Amino acid sequence: MSLTVVLVNWRNEQQTLRCVRAINGWRTLAPKLVVVDNQSTEATRQCLKAALASDQLVSSPVNLGYGGGNNLGIRRALEDTPTYLLLLNSDAAITEAAVSGLLGRLAGDANISIIGPVISERAGRQTQCLVGGRDIALHPLTRIAVSPGALSALPGYPLQPVDYVPGTVFLARRTVFEQVGLLDEQYFFSGEIADFCRRAKAYGHDAFVALDVLAEHDTGHAPSRLRDTLYAYYSLRNRYLFVRKHHGSETARLFAYWTGVGSQQIARSLMRGNASRARALSLALAHGLTNRYGNQNAKFL
Repeated sequence: MSLTVVLVNWRNEQQTLRCVRAINGWRTLAPKLVVVDNQSTEATRQCLKAALASDQLVSSPVNLGYGGGNNLGIRRALEDTPTYLLLLNSDAAITEAAVSGLLGRLAGDANISIIGPVISERAGRQTQCLVGGRDIALHPLTRIAVSPGALSALPGYPLQPVDYVPGTVFLARRTVFEQVGLLDEQYFFSGEIADFCRRAKAYGHDAFVALDVLAEHDTGHAPSRLRDTLYAYYSLRNRYLFVRKHHGSETARLFAYWTGVGSQQIARSLMRGNASRARALSLALAHGLTNRYGNQNAKFL
């Protein structure tokens, strides 16, 4: 059994290097590591080069987004034919024992091909546990959140089927990528993993969350206005792409639904004086309805 971990760095080398140090300490699993540097500064590139072996670092001169960045790493990882691939966000933390627990589930059940842990996040003064996600074409709030004490009471404990495993910590067999393909880069930011899991399901690969395995997601840093604007744009626009790809017979109804949701979000943003977010949402509606996807960051920079 072999494991390769893929990390994508974008303007956050300190968290990426923290992850690298943690993974280097996994002595039992001893995974291979691929770090993708997604259009960073020269100083960041030099910092990563100093910390990584040459075969561990893949650089892109342009920002390829979440999907494109991970695809660079996945392609490199597949060259060594690992048994499993772990996609890990640089602001996530998971122990070797937790990853071993996930791998044990995959190794012990041929019917499980995609799995992730419970993601623990701080929300204000409260801690919430994210246990996977729901179809992003049908639900405005797709992340399934419960309190820590409610995990053991969930149906199917300790293994819960979900529509998608969040990309924060995403573990899959190599053969799934070989059969399904890579992440769809049209999304650029938000929705790629939900799309991948939906495509994988068509091949008989269901997604699961191990309710007794925990990872942490660092949300302690305050989101910037730019990041909030980008997320508002991509998360709404990409619903239309997901609908086109996976709910073709319901396109008219779901387009009308998301146009209504987006219009309400625009009104709320304007009432709160957030004109940049309102503009981003307006563009999301226009681009989603006219089939304009991919990287649109230049519209906001």
